[in-house]
Amino acid sequence: VEGVTVEVNGGLLSQITAIDGLYNFAVIAGSDYTVTPALDENPSNGVTTYDMVLITRHILNVEQLDSPYKIIAADANNSGTVSTLDLVSIRKVILVIEDNFPNNTSWRFVDEDYLFPNPINPWADPNGFPEVINYNNLQNDDLEADFVAIKVGDVNGSAATNLLGSAD
Repeated sequence: VEGVTVEVNGGLLSQITAIDGLYNFAVIAGSDYTVTPALDENPSNGVTTYDMVLITRHILNVEQLDSPYKIIAADANNSGTVSTLDLVSIRKVILVIEDNFPNNTSWRFVDEDYLFPNPINPWADPNGFPEVINYNNLQNDDLEADFVAIKVGDVNGSAATNLLGSAD
């Protein structure tokens, strides 16, 4: 995703991702680092009434969302569950009654290497899912901190991820 602010150690180093979503930091091996991505802009990007239909079908157990990332995207109010309150939050953003999601950012990021213990409940891990990547005594072969970007409210993956307007 383009335009994501990626920080190392709480802002010691900071960079905005390029059009391809990549970033690069020069860090010293053997030290400890925390890599944190953040993006909270354009909450309506990719959010449509079709997403609301899919979330409603999930809530009613008609057709479950098929990935933990979609379930996280459906949790618009960041309550740790998917409910009709999320639909209300999404509707308010679509209708421009609210300019952001309550208690949430427009994008969430999960460590790409994280394996959800229960994919149909991304909140099953009592420690939560990792939205940062920590390195203790960084080794040269650990130099890839990749994240899965989740557009809040967009469960069908239609959000534009860069200025070219393509969705991933």
